[in-house]
Amino acid sequence: MSKRAYLETSIHRAADELARIREEAGPDASPTAIYREFLKAERAAIREAHQAGAEGIEVAVRRSAILDVLLNDLFVIARDEANAVKASKTPYPVTLIASGGYGRGQLNPGSDIDLQFLIPGKSQTPSKPVAEMVTQITTTLFDLGFDVSAPVRSIKGALKFANEDHHTKTTLLDARFIAGDGTMFDEFEEEFFKHCIHGQENAYLSDRSLDIRSRHKKYGNTIHLQEPQVKEGCGGLRDYHNLIWVLWVLRKSRNLSAMVKEGHLSKLAFKEIEKAYEFLMRVRNELHYCQKGNPGDILTLRLQGVVATGFQYPEKTILRRSESFMRDYYRHSRNLFQHSTSLMQGFELAVGGGIDSEPSPIFNFLARAKSKKKKFDGFIEKDGLIYPENKQIFAEDPKRMMRIFLHSQTRHLRTSPQIRRLFKQHWNQIDGNFRKSKSNRETFKTILRNRGQVGGILRRMHRVGFLGRYIPEFEPLTDLVQHEFFHRYTADEHTLRCIEVLDELVHSEGREQSFFRKIFQDMEDPVAMYSALLMHDTGRAENVRHHEDASAILASSLCRRMKFRGDRLRLIMFLVDHHLTFWKTATTKNISDPETIADFAATVRNRTWLEALYLFTYVDSNGTNEDAWNDWKSSLMRQLYESTKAFFDDRVGFNKKFRRPVAETKASVIKKLPESYLEEIDVHFQMMPERYFSNPSSKSIARHIKHFHKFLKLVKRDSLESLTPVMHWEARPDEGYSLIEVAGWNRHHLLAKIAGALAARNLNILSADLFARKDDLVLDVFRVCTPRFTPVTSEREIQRIQTLMEKEFGVGESEVDFQSLIAKQAAPSILAAAPLEVEIPQRVYLSNDLTPDATVLEIQAEDRIGLLYDIFTTLGNHEAEVLHSRISTQAGAAIDRFHLIGTHSGKKIDPQEFPKLEKELTHCLSDKKTEKREAVTA
Repeated sequence: MSKRAYLETSIHRAADELARIREEAGPDASPTAIYREFLKAERAAIREAHQAGAEGIEVAVRRSAILDVLLNDLFVIARDEANAVKASKTPYPVTLIASGGYGRGQLNPGSDIDLQFLIPGKSQTPSKPVAEMVTQITTTLFDLGFDVSAPVRSIKGALKFANEDHHTKTTLLDARFIAGDGTMFDEFEEEFFKHCIHGQENAYLSDRSLDIRSRHKKYGNTIHLQEPQVKEGCGGLRDYHNLIWVLWVLRKSRNLSAMVKEGHLSKLAFKEIEKAYEFLMRVRNELHYCQKGNPGDILTLRLQGVVATGFQYPEKTILRRSESFMRDYYRHSRNLFQHSTSLMQGFELAVGGGIDSEPSPIFNFLARAKSKKKKFDGFIEKDGLIYPENKQIFAEDPKRMMRIFLHSQTRHLRTSPQIRRLFKQHWNQIDGNFRKSKSNRETFKTILRNRGQVGGILRRMHRVGFLGRYIPEFEPLTDLVQHEFFHRYTADEHTLRCIEVLDELVHSEGREQSFFRKIFQDMEDPVAMYSALLMHDTGRAENVRHHEDASAILASSLCRRMKFRGDRLRLIMFLVDHHLTFWKTATTKNISDPETIADFAATVRNRTWLEALYLFTYVDSNGTNEDAWNDWKSSLMRQLYESTKAFFDDRVGFNKKFRRPVAETKASVIKKLPESYLEEIDVHFQMMPERYFSNPSSKSIARHIKHFHKFLKLVKRDSLESLTPVMHWEARPDEGYSLIEVAGWNRHHLLAKIAGALAARNLNILSADLFARKDDLVLDVFRVCTPRFTPVTSEREIQRIQTLMEKEFGVGESEVDFQSLIAKQAAPSILAAAPLEVEIPQRVYLSNDLTPDATVLEIQAEDRIGLLYDIFTTLGNHEAEVLHSRISTQAGAAIDRFHLIGTHSGKKIDPQEFPKLEKELTHCLSDKKTEKREAVTA
């Protein structure tokens, strides 16, 4: 049964149901009450059918049908009550038409309703009875919960608006008669084609192509977003709609199957397009059903498991069900994306003459003179595209399947639709012998040697199904969802984006990019870097805890087959095996500690590998998501790189700098301060812990002594028991943060209260270091930034924080309720933004084995305002003192590491205290997380 016939059948069935409900309700029942009962019953029946496995289009058509029946009934009632017929002396003073998805006769559960009221004549102002009629219809629809757009226009006005607005013109391509004067609708359709389409086909095709490119760019030009947009994303429903719109404009037909008869689409491709559309419609239905309130079209990580379960995927765990479902999703969306893109490319080529000797009849009116062709190696070059000379070129010489990519790279050619179809027909030729071929191997290496031109070629290989067949270790990454909240893309897309980020460095001009560009250009062998990037995440498909180990094994297999040896082999294996080491070291460890640098240097081995790993880390991070690399994280990476480079360049000088005798440091500090500070300098060097002197410069130490000097002057003037600590602010824009140095009494919960004051002003703490003196004074050093990862430069904002500290610690002042202030600060931003859909795994881990002098606490949790305030408060309650902390926030997650000692013992935390502390921290994180969820959904 055709879609149109099924719609009509559904309308008849729904009309019978409405009549039955009205009869049972009796003559006194209000129309609105009858409609509510009708909608409730019909929607329940349709949802039940969906849950039983009904097709996605079937569900959408049935939902459209019940609205057709309701609107026709409502139209008659509103017309009669407004006396519209009597006033106009015509049975149909207004005609109701549908457009958009409702015009197509396919309504998903959460779809908007696009209507238009057409009035006769040229006036844009309806008569009073018609205005009352329209108001009654739209008001009733709003009361029933529909989201409706329903302008009132004359035919002339509607056409004028359509020609002024491309979006409106496109929605009216799907216009469908609902109620009123059918003759008027026929007139509208005829006039619409005559004045809005005829003679404007070329312009419409151009506008549609521009719109498609803009939309695809918005979604990264890839189907492989980890959380795809089902409607608007690449390979989404909108790509199918585009094909139908363009066909209607070009030939006033919506029959896609005609493209098969004319040779523009294979039977298989047509079936894949239709199956993809059906699958996506069913997915969108399920998405809308499983989201309450305001259903969206983004298939989030959380909803992927919900949909997979709703579709009854058989795997035992929700993770495996989700993976299986998403592979189906990407397969269908890839088919739709590739076929629709090829067809649109064909439409555009027809404008320029195409490669065929004769353009298709449907494009005759668009055709222009054809440009010259160039033939080489069985291929044809024309208009920047590469075509097959005939359909046998791959059968005659399978190695052309590799050489075509080198030709495309060196001649800067794009792949034609004909080539893509030909690859699909010859996949079976990419076998073991093809992979072992020396000629193919050398051609592939040549492609990898062309710096700056590799990513696009590998992407084309992947698109035509070649890459995973030639590199079988890579194939399992195809469509693999990475269940890590900080990844935006599937595993294969992430890999290709990393390679494209590396390519972009060749042409970049930014200061940071120029630094990495020089590292890349100075590399003797780009093949090693490109190969390592291609293989670095292959182990993710092995479902092991540490994927880098599995990736290294798979990379070794590739290296053997590709005959990689010597320095190239060693560098590839090092980069794959340690591709996370640079990032983890910089973001979780104390890189101001010379022991950290020495350990890292032992892993990296030499300066050449250090630079290669630094470059790799930059590329890998920027290929993960847009927020993975910012000024603060960049400064951490640069500090680790510079320190390790200094270690390799001059180990003696490095050790002298970081292990400088305290006496030398003290002598240097004395030179920087007035003679009156001598006594305070002596006290500072006697009272500060030994670890304090391992890193700060004499300039920093001198500044700290000034802070204590200022503080002690205040002590002599005011109360000893209650005094505000001294706070010194210094903006560091190049690093993306502000340095805050706090000097004062070592009070209980001091760290938590400072964190509370900062959180109350919505500032992020990036790191915190605490140095307690023996005389009960303390120096706390914070690095903080705004939510946009910029330093705090507002004097007014700094003063507000200072005021909070004075209220908390000032003489006679009562304690500040930081919890309430943080809640007030958090509420607007939380309520304004959608709640995180990604479920971030929560983790609390304590160990005494990771560092010699401190207990290490590692926390992973959903980030929120005041998180550190809660953590520091809990630690303070357990008499745990923070020596050093490293705070890393990524994709809505806080990944924090703290070095702790007992406040009174000065030693590591007793392991017997671990369970209690872990329980308290876990409760703190879980309790606050629940509060946040409740606040968002309230």
